[in-house]
Amino acid sequence: MLWTERVLTFEVLPELLKSIKSEGLHAAVTEHLVQTREHGPRLEEVFRAVGAEPSSNLSPPAEKLAQHHDELAGSIPDERLADVFHAAAAAATEHLELAMYEAVLGLADSVDLGGARTFLERNRDEEAEALKRVQSELERLAGELRG
Repeated sequence: MLWTERVLTFEVLPELLKSIKSEGLHAAVTEHLVQTREHGPRLEEVFRAVGAEPSSNLSPPAEKLAQHHDELAGSIPDERLADVFHAAAAAATEHLELAMYEAVLGLADSVDLGGARTFLERNRDEEAEALKRVQSELERLAGELRG
């Protein structure tokens, strides 16, 4: 799942950005895209520390989230409502990524990662911040719809 960030960086997030009309949401996703580009090299260090090879595929949960978004996004005619949907989809993805980082960090206590643990912690912290920002945008956009 964590390696999914590579796919998110190069495929999913750039496509999502094309659909977003809200400047605030666009800025939040763009900022996180920049962060996510740094996550990959950090994760490579973690994989090296445990002698594992990453998969370049989306994890099944992330793939389902992306698939669900793609299936529904095109059927929302109102741009403002579509941005609420995009923000909700981004928040769901961030929740999933954050949960995976927490799980891996829990497992890391039984494996010697050396200094690579700090890479996991830094990525997790950036995911948590991205979630806060996307949720804030979601609340703002939903509030604008309620008028």
